[in-house]
Amino acid sequence: MESNFTHEQSLTLINEMISRARNNVSMGGAYSLIYWGYMTAVLAIANSILWHILDNNGKSHYVWFAMIPAMAAGYFIERKSLREKVVKTHIDRIGGIVWAGFFISVIVFSIVIHVIAYTTGWWDILALNIPIIITMFGMGQFATASVFRYKLWYAFAAFSWAGAIVCAFSRIDVQLIVFAVCMMVGLAVPGHILNRQAKNNHV
Repeated sequence: MESNFTHEQSLTLINEMISRARNNVSMGGAYSLIYWGYMTAVLAIANSILWHILDNNGKSHYVWFAMIPAMAAGYFIERKSLREKVVKTHIDRIGGIVWAGFFISVIVFSIVIHVIAYTTGWWDILALNIPIIITMFGMGQFATASVFRYKLWYAFAAFSWAGAIVCAFSRIDVQLIVFAVCMMVGLAVPGHILNRQAKNNHV
């Protein structure tokens, strides 16, 4: 039996899916945002400090190996948030795909730029690493704003892109601080906002 939707019914269905997806994010996904916002910021700040302390400042980047156990902890946080979601919608899946694409792109780009630097000896190219990652992060925020219709996320995306431009005029140690600020503003701050909205909705 085939059912035909009117234009109004289709819009209503889409709006309901978006509303449910936004509620899902508010109910559980915010914890993951807060975790990754602070975790990446702490590692970036530690990297910047070690860059000044160590005799070989290139070894300061080893601090990012802490991301391996951090990802394990993040996995359990994500599982907890998924259990709190009542119904996973198609909009939820699209949002997840956007950030999965971002994560894969960051890994691939980091591998490519380090291989190029190692094989050519052009180590200055690594100065592009942070600003380009921040640019991709802004793209993920922009897509999230479009998918979930969070207008505030457009401002977060603009903030990240501005941070990437600042990095173009900064040393590596300063880039790391800019990266830390972008992660806190782009992940931890919206995470806290979503948590507050979720609490208000359940009062």
